[in-house]
Amino acid sequence: MDKKTTITSRIEEELKDFLSASLGTKILVIIFVLSSLWIGYREIFKIPLLKSEILNSTKEIHRKDLEIQKLETQLTPFKTIALEKYTGSEQEKLQKLVERIKQLEDPLKKEIVSATAHVEITIKSDENVFTRYMGEGGYLAFMKNRQPYLLTADTQSNAKQTGKGVVIYSGVFQIVPDQSAIGELIETLKTSNLIEIMFEKIPENSYVLSGKTAITINNEVRLEFEILPQQTQGMKIFIKDVLAGFQKYEQKNKARISPGLGS
Repeated sequence: MDKKTTITSRIEEELKDFLSASLGTKILVIIFVLSSLWIGYREIFKIPLLKSEILNSTKEIHRKDLEIQKLETQLTPFKTIALEKYTGSEQEKLQKLVERIKQLEDPLKKEIVSATAHVEITIKSDENVFTRYMGEGGYLAFMKNRQPYLLTADTQSNAKQTGKGVVIYSGVFQIVPDQSAIGELIETLKTSNLIEIMFEKIPENSYVLSGKTAITINNEVRLEFEILPQQTQGMKIFIKDVLAGFQKYEQKNKARISPGLGS
């Protein structure tokens, strides 16, 4: 008997067995056959989808490779600077450059170039005045060891009676370069002992009810201070908590960079 006849005979026998089997067995066999066919059918149709996913992954890998090449090209000048300027291994040199860049990104670590102070003082006074004084201004100075560390001044100032027994003095003072720490880092102002303010037209030994000042450095860092009630010493007024303005600035700056954390 040849091989073909043998296979035919086996198929005929299995078919007879199937036909003579119980109904339950027939149903189970049919379910098994149909399930196998469905699984095969589903897997066959997955092939085009898998091919598409592989193609998309290949394109994404290629895109990432191009981005890496672009970044490497952009970083080449910085790598050159690091290798020339810093000591140590290549990795240590690059790390030092990264740290320096981070410092430059912090406005408080930048050098002092310019500064403008807006000052407003409210004193108890019945003086009837509403004047802009020319040639009689004032100053605001960060003091360190009794010497100006950063001095702002102007020859003009303003005075205004509110009608409620108080007079408001105000002025806008600009940095005085030859009496200021030009070139020093902004953060070094934290080491100041106090801030001293003077208006030439404020009567001596006046009582300060309140006040405020905002010092803008390099048109970027804005330090705000509250002036607490006090008796003037002559015509001088003092802010003793220098760090308060920096803390307020750092909190605002942090909230601006990370809105979610600041809310």
